[in-house]
Amino acid sequence: MRKRKLFPVIFIALALVLLLAVIVVGRGRSTFAPEPGAPVSDSGNVGAAEAVGASEPGAEPGKRDGERFEAVIILEGMEETVRYEHARNDAIGFEMDYDYDLFVRQSAPDRERFVSCWDEADSPENYLEVRYDPRDAETVAAAIGAVLSNDYEISRDDSFPLERAGRCIRIDASADVGGLTMPDQLQMVYIIPAADGCRVATAHYAIEGSEGFGRRFRYFMDTFAVIDSRGENTLSDEQALAAVRRYCLIGNPDLVNLANTGGAAVYWEVESSDASGIVVLFRSYTGALIRYYIDPVSGETTVTEFVSGISSEETQTDERLNVRDYL
Repeated sequence: MRKRKLFPVIFIALALVLLLAVIVVGRGRSTFAPEPGAPVSDSGNVGAAEAVGASEPGAEPGKRDGERFEAVIILEGMEETVRYEHARNDAIGFEMDYDYDLFVRQSAPDRERFVSCWDEADSPENYLEVRYDPRDAETVAAAIGAVLSNDYEISRDDSFPLERAGRCIRIDASADVGGLTMPDQLQMVYIIPAADGCRVATAHYAIEGSEGFGRRFRYFMDTFAVIDSRGENTLSDEQALAAVRRYCLIGNPDLVNLANTGGAAVYWEVESSDASGIVVLFRSYTGALIRYYIDPVSGETTVTEFVSGISSEETQTDERLNVRDYL
């Protein structure tokens, strides 16, 4: 009889131990420290990124030309597993991922084309073309806009965001002159600025397939990155600035509130930029001037600090980071 009475007691004790373990683990997870990859919203909060599928294409530094992999994208509200190939062209100076099941890569000395497999190779309707232009992005955008304006009612965004290339100029040519009708053939032009000129990526697609092709080309462009004359993937000023800001917000999410309320002079800006490095200045609410000296190729960053009235000069700190971890 005594042995039988022990079983309920033992069962209850084990249940209590398991419940206590779940509570402890739950508390531990709710107080984690943000990792470099933790998403930060515009409001400065660290939280979960919007789910867009199990994975997405991303032309990460170090991928070889021709390297293949699978990713999941959202197309017309449905998940689709896509097989991607990494395209890298050092002569033109870019790298990008494209869907090799649905597109054929056509390489030439002055351009790369990614043509729909259903189109005629010599006269395609649906394709993305990438080329190099030694002129600055503004000059190129003005020239392209002038030509397209003869046949289209164009709209221009001078600060269109691409995930890897940063801000670019985008020209949307998807309406006839007058803006009342849509042409049979549409164009979307991305002019990506670079230290040695710019890269121009033009998406061409027929109106019948504008939704599908337009979305696929946008996924391609979000993996696009400029490669400089040394054959390296170089950070743009916009990328460096955004990465430093993200780094600061992960360490102190309240900074965004201070910056927005105007109660303290908190801001970030690119102080200088050339081939040797990018300097991002962060003005803290304490009055400290913190500078991030960034190698535009490797992303390795050193940090200095200067406080007026306290510091006699700008001094280097022990702080080290790689801003590529915060893109």
